[in-house]
Amino acid sequence: MSRLFHKISYSLRHWNEVGVSMQRKLTLYVACMVLFVFAAGVVVIQKAGIMPGSERNLGEALTVQHQNTVSAMTKQMDLLTARSISLSGEITRTMEQVLIESGKSFSDLNDDSELILDLENSLYGSLETVLRSNACSGAFFVLDATVNTKAECADTSRMGVYLRFSDLKAVGTANQHMVYFRGAADLARKKQIQMHNRWDLEFDTSLIPCYDTLLHFNRSRLAEGAVWTERFRLRDTWEDVTLLCVPVLDQNGEPCGICGVELSQLYFVLSYPASESRFGNMVTLLVSGEGRKYDLSKAMIGNAAGTYLKSSGLIEIRSGKYYETASTGSTRYFGLATPLEARLSSGQTPMILTLLPEDSYHQASLRNRQLWYAGTLLFLILILLLAGGVSGHFSAPIVRSLKAMQLETPGGDGQSAGIRSGISEIDALVSFLQSRSQELKTSDLPLEIENMLQEFKERVTRLTPAELHIFQMFIEGCDVQTAAERSFVSVATVRKHNTSINRKLEVSNREELMVYVDLFRRCGRLEELKDR
Repeated sequence: MSRLFHKISYSLRHWNEVGVSMQRKLTLYVACMVLFVFAAGVVVIQKAGIMPGSERNLGEALTVQHQNTVSAMTKQMDLLTARSISLSGEITRTMEQVLIESGKSFSDLNDDSELILDLENSLYGSLETVLRSNACSGAFFVLDATVNTKAECADTSRMGVYLRFSDLKAVGTANQHMVYFRGAADLARKKQIQMHNRWDLEFDTSLIPCYDTLLHFNRSRLAEGAVWTERFRLRDTWEDVTLLCVPVLDQNGEPCGICGVELSQLYFVLSYPASESRFGNMVTLLVSGEGRKYDLSKAMIGNAAGTYLKSSGLIEIRSGKYYETASTGSTRYFGLATPLEARLSSGQTPMILTLLPEDSYHQASLRNRQLWYAGTLLFLILILLLAGGVSGHFSAPIVRSLKAMQLETPGGDGQSAGIRSGISEIDALVSFLQSRSQELKTSDLPLEIENMLQEFKERVTRLTPAELHIFQMFIEGCDVQTAAERSFVSVATVRKHNTSINRKLEVSNREELMVYVDLFRRCGRLEELKDR
């Protein structure tokens, strides 16, 4: 490798000493400058983390989607909590009015099917209003009373009404199909509402995780008693739900039941669809668990299309710089997690997760990088072509002027036709040479030019006979190849002599050498370079 670098270094140094045309050299300088600026820009982009498909880009995309999800879910939870609290107050007032009109107390509800039916009928309108708000998939209330205290399951069987949407296909649309899930059958017939195929007269409170806890509620504000259950399966159905439960108080301010709303897994899927991004689909989860591990079987999962996420097993979250890493054991995800300001019946803190599969990110990242690299390569090629064009445009008039000076013959008046390159310095030199062309042959030269020619002539005396021979070839207009052929030596030998000639004559390239030769020729003193 060191030998290769040595050869490259020698070739570049030799190339510079032999001489390169002005256009090529200018093109090389411009191209090097463009390449340097381009490379520096790429390094800055990579260090700043803004390369397409970078971790920072992914973190920004996740943050935007996660913030939108947290905002939407927080707003939905707050709305449902407010409506559930309002429903609890309406139930308390309506229940008190019904009991007063019937001249009975709350304890008289037990074993009184007619009074229970009357109360459920009075509360039905409030319950339907909450459900029709289209912010949930179900609404219910449960009161601590039963139609038959002597039944085998009387300890956990409690009166109430449960209304649900069925056959959900969209969220927020009007005229959703409503079914009667729990409550007196006479009420369903009276309201002309279809009964669920798993209908039951009363609730089994042993299946409601927070029922017993809320019956011992002793706080002053109902909002302090609002709790969410984890996801569980409705008995005798295929549907999973989570419930928001709020205590219902009697006329004495004592808890006598609960009410609230339902969010079914289907409703959650429709509410939080898979979010498309340039890195793949993102899925929304509402989870609970200890530490950084969450049970997916108890989590509400949004539309998981394209994310390979299943509602089983544990998912573990680990912190990162731009996002967090989640793993289910078989699949890794990138995402963000934010605690939700809500209470769970289990006492744990609910978390909102936004996840994106690692595989989707890597595929999209590779695709984005390929497109970016292809675009930058095309941009670089265009810049280099432009550099070549600009260099050619800049050097062309100079080259034309030099050639015109070499080929031009004086006119009848001793003056040459005007030659203009458009560059003031070159035009000034050409103008001077044109105006003084004949004069230089017969009169004394300006002191500074005379000194310059004498110094160059002095340097020519330093050449060896072999170098002088090659120099004479150059004076006659030969290039390196032609000089080698006429001298019967190799091109490498001529280049070696040429390098030494340039060094001894203190010129950098062939163009500069030929400028001196042309000056001697125009002054009629070319023979001075041939005689030693």
